[in-house]
Amino acid sequence: MRISCTGPTGITEQFIKESDSVLIGRQLPPGPDQIGLADGEVSSRHARLTRKGGETWIEDLGSTNGTWVDQKKIKVKTRTRLTAESVVRIGKTTLKVDADIMPPPAADGKLDPPLKEKPVEIVEAGQSMPDLFLAGASLDNIRLRLSAVCELGASLGEIDNVESLASVLLDHLHRAFPGAGGARHSGLLLGSDLILKAFRPEDQAPTCSLTLARHVRNQKKGCLWQVDAAGGVDKSASLIQTGVQSAMYVPLIWKDEVLGVLYLDAVSGKAEFDLDDLRLIQAIAAQAAMFIKNLSFQQTMQREALVKTRLLAQFPRPIAERLARQPGRMELVSERVEAVTVLFSDIRGFTKLSAGMEPELVVQTLNDMFHDLTPIILKYNGTVDKYMGDAVLAVFGSPDPDTQQWENAVQAALEMQAVIDHLVSGRWKGRPAFRIGIGIHTGPVIHGFIGAPERMEYTVIGSTINTASRYCAAAAAGEVLISPAAYARLHHCVEVDHPPRDIETKHEGKLKAYLVRGWTGVKRS
Repeated sequence: MRISCTGPTGITEQFIKESDSVLIGRQLPPGPDQIGLADGEVSSRHARLTRKGGETWIEDLGSTNGTWVDQKKIKVKTRTRLTAESVVRIGKTTLKVDADIMPPPAADGKLDPPLKEKPVEIVEAGQSMPDLFLAGASLDNIRLRLSAVCELGASLGEIDNVESLASVLLDHLHRAFPGAGGARHSGLLLGSDLILKAFRPEDQAPTCSLTLARHVRNQKKGCLWQVDAAGGVDKSASLIQTGVQSAMYVPLIWKDEVLGVLYLDAVSGKAEFDLDDLRLIQAIAAQAAMFIKNLSFQQTMQREALVKTRLLAQFPRPIAERLARQPGRMELVSERVEAVTVLFSDIRGFTKLSAGMEPELVVQTLNDMFHDLTPIILKYNGTVDKYMGDAVLAVFGSPDPDTQQWENAVQAALEMQAVIDHLVSGRWKGRPAFRIGIGIHTGPVIHGFIGAPERMEYTVIGSTINTASRYCAAAAAGEVLISPAAYARLHHCVEVDHPPRDIETKHEGKLKAYLVRGWTGVKRS
């Protein structure tokens, strides 16, 4: 099936699926039998397309906002038949479905037998450039091939995105094959799903045959197809239906990896291609594959650099580097972790102190403070969950387990208080004295990357976070308060006041809190 999806932004994407059953939902990962839509009004499992007996059907799977066919809302869990003209609306996305190679039912309701027209020439995609240029070609044809590939290389060298690359490639392809005897249609399909990234002419429906595209992808061979040819390896009924007389389909291959398929066909007239033409388009495809792969490498490096920069501000370097290598997946799935240690820190009396300060000085002082406190958290293998005005939330023991998380959290807290003392007597001298209170609690949380795909952020949620904030709120300026759950794991290496103090909370009732006086264990250098 070929499914055209026009999203909320007005951009249309074409998905080509071999499966007879395709699931549609919000942000589903790419796959041969599912389509993920970037539409907030689409449910995670919204609808299913099925193809059976030459007909295409859609079924709503109990979505929140429903599925609409030709402006009518369809019933849940009931299949609705689609025609070639049907318009489907899911959320703010519209879909057009084309069964493509499936021939229409005959008058008696039975399927017509498949047509047998097949490719008549093939070119091994792995051939070298000299073989593609020189094999059996005249001097004029060699000159044409060299000119076409050289001009393409110059044009693609300055492009920085796949969409522009696809457009320039097709424009160049039409210049290389001007179409003396008939109209030319072309297209570029990329990825394992053979998504149609661009096609010409844009004001007409694309004429590509998924049968031939899959064939050249699987066989890694370019093929020449003609309407009246005998023999060959593959049928292509859809080309007959669109009036195509002759077509060339070639794979884009880089080091034995098929990146996509490029096609060019002739509609009407007698503008048939020959083997020389097939060698030329394969040479163009080989050149394009190199640029597409190079562009993919550049984008991967840029994405990893950007993600790594963001992650280094939140995670210790080893964790940040691991996550940066997998930015598309962010493999930290949402899950419950039984033991993490949460550190809350904020400024005592910040509202009153900042009221008498110039806004620029307030921001400068906060940035100054976080600039010095953040490296301490990272030094002790902590993760900066978030900054909240004058407060910072840090987590120890997540996303990676840490058997020293309790010791690390308390040592970080004590060092943070020492840094604040140094700032007050040094750079902040003459300013209002910003002092912090710190609370530490250990317990279970749910952690994971949460947010829209373009802005995923790591965070932790659960009652442990709320409890840690209560200890922070109860800590006076310069104090570090820890919960009994944390103290139970630290009693051998911290000096605390006994008995613990009682702190009153609105929702949790009375809590016990230990005031940390010092560290008696082994210190990190």
